Amino acid sequence: MLRYIGARLLQMIPVLFGITLISFALMYLSPSDPALMMLTAQGSAPTPDLVEAVRHEMGLDQPAYIQYLNWLVGMLHGDFSVSHTFTAPVASVLLSHLGVTLILSLLELIVVLVVAIPLGVLAGLKQNSVLDFLIQIFEYSSFSMPTFWLALLLIYFFAVTLGVLPAISNSTMPEGYVLPVVALSFSYLGRLIGQVRVDVIEEMKKPYIVGLRSRGLSMKTIVRKHVLRNALMPSITIIGLIVGALLSGSLTTEIVFSLEGLGSMAVQAITTRDYFLVQGYVVITAVFFIVVNLIVDILYHVLNPQVSFTHTRKARTLKGAQAADASKCEESEF
Repeated sequence: MLRYIGARLLQMIPVLFGITLISFALMYLSPSDPALMMLTAQGSAPTPDLVEAVRHEMGLDQPAYIQYLNWLVGMLHGDFSVSHTFTAPVASVLLSHLGVTLILSLLELIVVLVVAIPLGVLAGLKQNSVLDFLIQIFEYSSFSMPTFWLALLLIYFFAVTLGVLPAISNSTMPEGYVLPVVALSFSYLGRLIGQVRVDVIEEMKKPYIVGLRSRGLSMKTIVRKHVLRNALMPSITIIGLIVGALLSGSLTTEIVFSLEGLGSMAVQAITTRDYFLVQGYVVITAVFFIVVNLIVDILYHVLNPQVSFTHTRKARTLKGAQAADASKCEESEF
């Protein structure tokens, strides 16, 4: 496992290098001048001489490859340059907004897991029943309902009409997270419910279920000890994607509820042409996704050691997980 983790960490280097290169190239090719935007944001008179002096101070008058190398070296030392929007170092701006996004993401993940997994299992076990039909309606509603629209509906009913929850969320108060968590969690519930339902249905059709039943095991025991373990393995990938999306910042939700997280910060940085802050946000988001993917691969091996590590991600395929789990069923305790 340590060798695999080391290899994956080494693979992160070219990926992050490519992300930083593309991010810098897009910002460099933008027609807006960062020095001019910074002076305008500070309320200074952007005379040509002053703009040129600021460009020299920021190193923008140097060749593109020198600018990239200076930014890359500074980033490796934790210096992402300075944000003219917040008049503060980019690293401190990212950290100040990261806390809100982390709390929001953790609460949303808990809600998704607690609600989606039981509903997906019930729908799979009760296939084609009334309960399955109702759960599928809920699943399709999650897919089709835009997050911003649901957020506005929640604000109208619970904040404007009933007045029990705040319309503008306060990150320092627990009730300020209720509506944002509900709005954002709802959009991810359908993805996990559908995945769990399909996996449970496929698992219940496998021959080893008949074999276990013939040996006297109750269906409740079979589901608890075998079906759930095997069926939930492929869902780890979906959960990993959800975690990565949440940590990267939920743009619409944070904007609607005025939460000062990474998502709303990124929109503000793009609007004000704060290139250094945008570059820092892109790098942090890429690191989040890469780390989450690494954790997902490790979890596959921890939950099922018979699934071997491969650099081509074959360990994350459904067939590998099913084959390994099926072979273990013959050795299970009865």
